[in-house]
Amino acid sequence: MTIKADGQKWSSKASQEVRNEAYARKAKENAPVAFSGQTNLHLKDFFFKVLSGSAQGILIGVLPSAVMKYIIQYSGLGTTAFGANLSAILTLFTSLIPFLIGMAVALQFKMKSLDVGVVAIATAVASGSIKWAVAPAGFVNPVTGLKSVAPANVYIASGAGDVINAMIVSAIAVFVTWLVARYLKGFGSVAIILSPIIVGGGVGLIGKSIAPYVGDITTWIGNLVETFTKLAPIPMAMLIAMAFAIIIITPVSTVGIALAISLSGIGSGAAAMGVVATTIVLLINSWKVNKPGVTVAIALGAMKGMMPSVFAKPVTMLPFLLTAAISGIPVALFNIQGTPTTAGFGYIGLVSPIQSMVKDAAVPSSVMNNFINPFVAIIAWLVIPVIAGFIAQFVFSKLLKLYTPMDFQQDL
Repeated sequence: MTIKADGQKWSSKASQEVRNEAYARKAKENAPVAFSGQTNLHLKDFFFKVLSGSAQGILIGVLPSAVMKYIIQYSGLGTTAFGANLSAILTLFTSLIPFLIGMAVALQFKMKSLDVGVVAIATAVASGSIKWAVAPAGFVNPVTGLKSVAPANVYIASGAGDVINAMIVSAIAVFVTWLVARYLKGFGSVAIILSPIIVGGGVGLIGKSIAPYVGDITTWIGNLVETFTKLAPIPMAMLIAMAFAIIIITPVSTVGIALAISLSGIGSGAAAMGVVATTIVLLINSWKVNKPGVTVAIALGAMKGMMPSVFAKPVTMLPFLLTAAISGIPVALFNIQGTPTTAGFGYIGLVSPIQSMVKDAAVPSSVMNNFINPFVAIIAWLVIPVIAGFIAQFVFSKLLKLYTPMDFQQDL
């Protein structure tokens, strides 16, 4: 029987039943698939959802503080109560990165609100961004000025914590939540009590127990990169710049990678320069074929939005690599440095260039021990990358004819 259009009169009860069944079927087909014990966890899909959620959480936590830091500092807002409070709030975003990672990962799996909260808290407590210790009786609270009458835990926000551990713990929390949903019916009517205690607390304890070992691995990787940059600064600066020039155009977060391996010093400067190199090449090609809004968006940091056109023709990555390799040389020659937080930004908010020039009392000498002057900064961050970008454009587009600007045509 043919289903009539809306507004037409239904001739019989049977036809109305057919209509209702059709509407119910369409509603079921269009309903979002919620996370449950019946959800199929394929390894590749699971990995990319954890990776994607982690990238989102990192960016939510890092961007506000990094972009506004120098605006507040040099606009005079930092001397006002409003500016001081805003700065403190945005800085707190950084300490909430593990929580945001857990939240974003859980949302990738379309979890319900209870499970999102449990996964987020389990990830947060296990990643070192919030530290705690037992304060003895008589301890004076620096905020309230009151003395504690009995020993109690004191919690301190301490940076972004271990991002790699946060990613691992969020994955464990998702898997445990799936197991509970599949074999224990999600704890049924007492889920609101048992899920936070068993999944949140249990996974949190597991994450906290493995944190020192994960931290040793990430520290070792960071130290290895630092050692190589000291032994062969120019080749390493070029390689790191080339790596981040490609990473910025993939779903992987450059900021996340830098934070994960604690990339600092010349390594951080080279990573940021790699992001700059890709930005320059995209701008050179975009302004010829795209709407002005697209080009402006790229300049403001929307490089990942160009993934469809770049992946459609991978040869377009070659100018990114050459521009990054050339731009990485002055990083080593001028000893351009940065912090793990600024390594993945490039031109975004001018975070990386400003950090390379301005001495920040909050940044220890073990992270940065050299600062360049504005003239060197203009040469290194602008002049050389732009020249390198046009050289790469000439070689690969004009001379070898491997691609044309039309290959970068994209709507964002």
